[in-house]
Amino acid sequence: MKMPLPRSLRSQITASVALLVVFVVGFAGLVIVDRIDHRDRADVDRQLVARASKVREDADKIVSQGDGADDSGRDDYGGLLAGSQSLVRLVSGDKVIAQRGDEPTIGIPIPTSDGLSTIESGGQSWRSLVQRIDDTSSERMQVLQDLSPIDQRRIDNTRIVAAVAVVSTVVAAGGVWLITRFILQPLQRLRRGAQRVRSADTFQELPTVSRPQEVADLSASLNRMLAQLQTSMNATRRFTADAGHELRTPLTTIGMYLETLQRNPHLATDHRQEALNAMVIEHQRITTLLEGLQILARGDAGALPPRSKVDLPALAGEAIRHAQHRHPATVYSMSAGSGSFPRVEGWPAGLRIAVDNLLNNAALHGRHPHGHVHLALEWDSSFVYISVTDDGPGIPADQREAVKERFARGARPRSKGSGLGLALVQQQAELHGGTLMLGDAPVGGLRAMLTVQLHPLPTTSRRRSAPTQT
Repeated sequence: MKMPLPRSLRSQITASVALLVVFVVGFAGLVIVDRIDHRDRADVDRQLVARASKVREDADKIVSQGDGADDSGRDDYGGLLAGSQSLVRLVSGDKVIAQRGDEPTIGIPIPTSDGLSTIESGGQSWRSLVQRIDDTSSERMQVLQDLSPIDQRRIDNTRIVAAVAVVSTVVAAGGVWLITRFILQPLQRLRRGAQRVRSADTFQELPTVSRPQEVADLSASLNRMLAQLQTSMNATRRFTADAGHELRTPLTTIGMYLETLQRNPHLATDHRQEALNAMVIEHQRITTLLEGLQILARGDAGALPPRSKVDLPALAGEAIRHAQHRHPATVYSMSAGSGSFPRVEGWPAGLRIAVDNLLNNAALHGRHPHGHVHLALEWDSSFVYISVTDDGPGIPADQREAVKERFARGARPRSKGSGLGLALVQQQAELHGGTLMLGDAPVGGLRAMLTVQLHPLPTTSRRRSAPTQT
C-alpha cells in the first residue's frame, strides 16, 4: 500500500530531511561499526599468529606438562591465558594431548584442516588458528580466541549508532520544522495576497518579495501575469462599455426605420429606398465601429503578432492608392526623402491601420472639394517620422489632445465618423515606442506626425519618448 505524502510543503521538507538524516547517519554509523569490527577481528588474527609462534617454541614443554603445571609448580600457559577467553590445544590425530587456557563449557570439535577459521559451538564463536608443530611431526597445535567480546562490542556499537541516528533525526526534524517556518513566510505572504485578489478589483498585485530568489522570481512572474490579466480584463470592460455606448444610436436608428417600414407596408418606393439607404449607412457605421473597437481591444490586451521588418515606403504607397479610391475628390502625394529608407521592426497590420486612419482623417476633415493631402516619411538614427498634412481648417490647439481620445469628434465635426481614428493611431504609436503629435500644417491645415522606433526596446526597459519636432 502506497504511503500518502504530507500535504503541506513544510511537512514534506521536514519529512524529507528526517529521512535523509536517518539514512546518512545510519549508513555512516554502520560503516564505522563494520570497520571497527573488521579491525578487532584482524587484531585477533595477529594475536593468534603471535601466540602460535610461542606455542611452537614450547610445544615439548606443554606436552610434557600435559594439562597441569611442571614439577616446580609453574604453568607458563595456564596462568597466562586464564581469564583471557583464550585456549591452546595440541592435537595428535583426532585426540587432544594437551591444552591450556579457559576451558569452554561445550566441547570444541577437533580441527580437520589447517589455517584460520571461525568455529561455532554451543552458541559461542571462536577464532581458530591450526598449524603443524614442524614439517616432520603429525602433531598440530590449535590456538583459539573466544569472539563473544567482539560480537558484543559490535552489537553495542550498532545500538549506539541506532540511538544517534534517532536522536539526530528528531533534532534535525525539529530544527527544519522551525527553520522552514521562517523560510516559507514569503510564500505565506503570497498565499494571503492571492486570497485577497478579487475579479472586481481594478488594481491587483501580490506582495513584493526580495528573498529567497526563487520566491522573488515567482512573485515577479505572478505580478506580471496579474498585470496582463488586468490589462486584458480592463480592455474587455472598456470594449463592452464603449461598444454599448456607441452602438446604441445606430441600432436605435435602424430600429426606428424598421418599425416605420413595418407599420407602413404601402410606403412609397422613394421613401422606402431612403429608409433602406439610411439603414445601410448605419450598418456600415456599426461595422466600422466594431472593427475599430476590436483593434483597440487587441492592442490594449497586448494580443499582438510577432514583429517583423516593415518597408514603410511600400506600405505608405499602398495605403495612398487605396485612400485615393475611397476619396477620389482628394489629391494625395507622398515623399520619402533621399537614400535607402530603413526598415522598421514592428507590426505591419498595425502600422497600416495607423496610416489609413491618418489619410482618411485628412481627407474627411480637409478642404472640400479638391483638397490636397501629403504624406512625408523621414528618419534619423532612432525614429521614423510619418507626417500627414492637409489644407483644411485644422484643429484648434486647445482641442488637439482631446481629439486623440476614443469617440472624440471635436467641437465642430465635419463628418459622421466613429471618433476612433486618432485613438487607433495613438495606440499604434505607443505600441511602436513613439507618439502622435498634432500641429499646424505649412498650408494652414492640420499636421499629424506619427513617430515609430526603428528598433524596439526590450520589454523590461522603460519606453523611450520620441523627440518632438515642429
